[in-house]
Amino acid sequence: MDSVTIMLPVPPATALAIVGTAIALAVAFLFRYLRSYTSKHGGESNRLPRVPEVPGVPLFGNLLQLKEKKPYMTFTRWAETYGPIYSIKTGATSMVVVSSNEIAKEVRK
Repeated sequence: MDSVTIMLPVPPATALAIVGTAIALAVAFLFRYLRSYTSKHGGESNRLPRVPEVPGVPLFGNLLQLKEKKPYMTFTRWAETYGPIYSIKTGATSMVVVSSNEIAKEVRK
């Protein structure tokens, strides 16, 4: 007995979606490879050291932690935990907080 293979036509939209996904994955892997290659070979030597980041909630960042009536108390507590320079997220934006007068003067120079 001969086996018969029936091939159904693939709609153009489905084929386009498959090709688009394959291209997106290839670009993502290429970007990740190039990024790891440059970090291993001194490509990021001109960057400043990373600032400690206060963990937050996705989408909202640290906004929900600042709902107190006295937000400066939260900033003081974070400075005790993360040091005089740390980073917070306010929604999609990152902010660097400097909580020391001496360091703030250095930053302004």
